[in-house]
Amino acid sequence: MKKLLLYSSICCLVTASGLTVNAETLSLVKQQAKTQIAAATAQPQVELLEVGNEPRQELRFRPQANAKQTSTMTLQMDTDVSMAGQTMPKVDLPPITVAIDTVVTKVEPNGNIHFKSSYSNVDVMNSSSLPPQVLEAMRSQMKKMVGTSGSFIIDNRGQIQTAKFASSQKSDANLKQFSEQMSTSFDQMSSPLPQEAIGIGAKWRVTTTPSLLGMSVQQTITYELVNLKDNIATLNIWFEQHANPQKLTLPGIPNGATVTLKSLESKGDGRLMMQLDRPFPLRANLIANSKNEMSIQQAGKAGEAIRNGKFYMRLNLMSK
Repeated sequence: MKKLLLYSSICCLVTASGLTVNAETLSLVKQQAKTQIAAATAQPQVELLEVGNEPRQELRFRPQANAKQTSTMTLQMDTDVSMAGQTMPKVDLPPITVAIDTVVTKVEPNGNIHFKSSYSNVDVMNSSSLPPQVLEAMRSQMKKMVGTSGSFIIDNRGQIQTAKFASSQKSDANLKQFSEQMSTSFDQMSSPLPQEAIGIGAKWRVTTTPSLLGMSVQQTITYELVNLKDNIATLNIWFEQHANPQKLTLPGIPNGATVTLKSLESKGDGRLMMQLDRPFPLRANLIANSKNEMSIQQAGKAGEAIRNGKFYMRLNLMSK
């Protein structure tokens, strides 16, 4: 199940790095709601780099039907954007907390695992730098995500077989569209465990070529097994993203404008603890940094505006 958390984090990373942040926080929230995430273009490629020490075993997910977890995810983001050499006003974004309820609904004889996850609460933490009315508007928008749920089928290595998201009844059209796009993305995106038996010190690399926010991206995630005890695996993780120059279609761009990605580089690392008989990670900590450069050519105007963006994200998750 770890790949669901990781992919969500990476989507947040690429999404936020593509936003033009200004003083109107409400515009930021609206822009996030319009973000488009397209399907991955190929299945993940898993390469075992080191088998690790003896004793070795095949790592497999084996939860029981009706196994449940409640997880709390906290996401802290920071952005730094400049346009045509001028730094945009910075917004101190407060942390966002998401409560996730997960239950295993069925385990097939072949090891395929059916489970459901839903957002039982979404909140925006207090911020002394934002006006109270802006903070409440953010909370109101984010709480529309409460009730959003997903149904998944994965094999016992964590390879996604099917995935489907359903937005809450309170969601607006943008959030409903986001849920549909997430279904398509998750259906083709995963980070499976190695097929081979491994031990402490094992490393493996998962390579994918997703299309995120209209960008064709090369993505690599490397895992290292650092501990395995009482059915709990502890992993160090590193990921990198790179995108070559390409034309983009982004939300909020005026009609007739042309946006070209010049460069995108993202890196991150963290640690993950997962109990192999539970449907969601026990603990997760992830830090990610991203930078990109885009050129914007407006219709009927000579020259281009260069937009540079930097993005920082910290994600923490705890389950019980």
